[in-house]
Amino acid sequence: MSVRQRVPDALRGPLGAASLLVGIAGAVLGYIFTMLGVTLVFGLNDKGLTTVQSATVIATGLALVGVAYAGYKGFMTFGY
Repeated sequence: MSVRQRVPDALRGPLGAASLLVGIAGAVLGYIFTMLGVTLVFGLNDKGLTTVQSATVIATGLALVGVAYAGYKGFMTFGY
């Protein structure tokens, strides 16, 4: 039995909408954090962070892109 079949029909719509919102928020924040981290690594921003701290910002951005993908997959599972 798949996850979609175990979820009641009344909850599929709200779960699909919540997954879509998670996906959009993850994509937007992931892009922002990744680009900010890249600018910090190359010294294009005068924030004075170390390379390790800048790499942490990039890793956070990439993790948020992963969350966006999970939200997209959840939307495709429950939204349709």
